[in-house]
Order: sequence, then C-alpha cells, then structure tokens
Amino acid sequence: MKNGVPINYIEAIGLCEWMEVGFNTFYTFRVGETGWIYAQVLRCLCHLMGTTCVSVYPYQLGHDNEEAIDSGAFWFYRKLGFRPGRPELSQLVEREERKIAANPKYRTSARTLRRLAAGHVFYELPGSEVGSWDRFSTRKIGLRANAAMASRFGGDARRMRAETARAVARNLGQDTSKWSSAEKASLENFAVTLALFPALSSWGRDEKDALVRLIRAKTDRDEMHYLYLTQNHRRLRDALLKVGR
Repeated sequence: MKNGVPINYIEAIGLCEWMEVGFNTFYTFRVGETGWIYAQVLRCLCHLMGTTCVSVYPYQLGHDNEEAIDSGAFWFYRKLGFRPGRPELSQLVEREERKIAANPKYRTSARTLRRLAAGHVFYELPGSEVGSWDRFSTRKIGLRANAAMASRFGGDARRMRAETARAVARNLGQDTSKWSSAEKASLENFAVTLALFPALSSWGRDEKDALVRLIRAKTDRDEMHYLYLTQNHRRLRDALLKVGR
C-alpha cells in the first residue's frame, strides 16, 4: 500500500526452508521503488517463515509472459542477487554480463531473455544448502502422482486417495477413526505424495510420529506451525526433494 492505494500483490508458498515467490507491481508504479519494496517484503517473509532459499518461477521472468520480457524482468531479479538454477542458463547469464560490462549500451535481446526465463532463479541466504532446490518443482511431484494414479488405480482419483490414505495410516501406526474430517482430508492429501516414498516403511518411530503431527497441523487456521514442522523433519525434506527433482 502507498497512501492507502494498493500498488502490488505477492504470493509466497513455503515448504521446509524453501519459498517460491510471485511478485507483481502494478504498471503505474513500476518506475518507483519496486526493488526496495521487493527486498523489504522478502526480508519480512524470510523472518516470518524461516526461509533460507527463495525461488522465483519462470513465468515471473518471462516464460510465456511477454510483459515480463518487454520489461526485462530477468535483470530485475539478477541485480538483486538471484542466480539461475540450471548450469547452461548460468553460463548464458555470465556471457551476457560480459557483453554489458564491455559495452554499456548493449541490451539483451528478447530472444535471449526468453532463454533466460526457461528456468527458476534462486536467492540463498546464509545457512542454506546452495543448490539443493535447483532442480525441484512441485509440478514434478504432481506429475509423479498422476502417473501413479494412471498405472496403479486406473485413473481413479477417489480410489487412489482412499487406498493410499489407508496404507499410509497403517504404515504410520495410526487409527484415524477419531480424527476430524479436516485431518482425514489432510491425510488423504499427503498420502498421494507419501505413497511415492518407497522407504517410508523404514522410517523410525520418531520420524513417523513427527510426520503425523505435521499432517494434523496442516488443518490449523494458521499454517505457520505446520511450516515450521516441515523445517524440522529432515527425512521428509530429503524425500520430497528426491521426488520433486
């Protein structure tokens, strides 16, 4: 807000220490303090959410988004310290930066900006494992779950949710008969992904109990406790990264 007028909007999706951010300043206000506002928003979000790795998805950079290409959005993030997660894109950035350094009048072509927008960019704070989330995408988890639904459940989503929820509950040693309807729905949501973890049955009792607390916490009105629990479950984090890569 600026003098009571909305000037932009933002979304932040957190998982473990990773956060994916979408940020858009309305056109009228883009010649103002956009970079400063963005930095302050990230500072507040990272403090609130415990984030150490900030990810920006390709659409924000210009993938299938000509408005972002026209505005040179990739360089907005690059100047703030973001780096591409794909090695070939990092090499392309370095070549472009050498051209800019050699010729201040040089401008990156729209064709090259579209290439640069083909992958996520990342900003890692101190304490982050650099590169851990470079190849991760929630979309990949969704695609894996859809493939499992097709091959094991005949494309029946309801059957998949019900059967994986029962299997995961048994695996975790849980009687869910006294769980609330929201908690049971949360279990079904998680089970679709947890069923992709072949080593789940080998997790220790403490790890399974922590996972149960996390699943039930997802139903709270405030999801921050749930997010903090994901940051303290190393086994879950590593399994999600493996499936999401």
